[in-house]
Amino acid sequence: MIPEHFKQNISLEIDVFGFPVQVDYKFYWPEKRENQKDPLISHIEYRAESYVISETGYRSHFFHTKALEETDYKTIEELVTAIGEHLALDNGYNPPTRGQMRLF
Repeated sequence: MIPEHFKQNISLEIDVFGFPVQVDYKFYWPEKRENQKDPLISHIEYRAESYVISETGYRSHFFHTKALEETDYKTIEELVTAIGEHLALDNGYNPPTRGQMRLF
């Protein structure tokens, strides 16, 4: 069973390795049908002023909604932040190690 707090559409701002990222989380994608209990696929859009998420600052991510059934994430913010950090690492971002200063 998918926890109820994941069953919503929401826009929020998160930090991905210290960079502000605007997120649109869509639980029902493309749209819920009358006889459909839960959607098969959900969708997340990431938008950032910096290139941390992608070369364009925009990234779209689809995932199987069933993955939320046994998730350890307690909030949507935790979920989208973890996915955003994974996307940033895939994009080649190398976060500073502890004690290392970041130049801008």
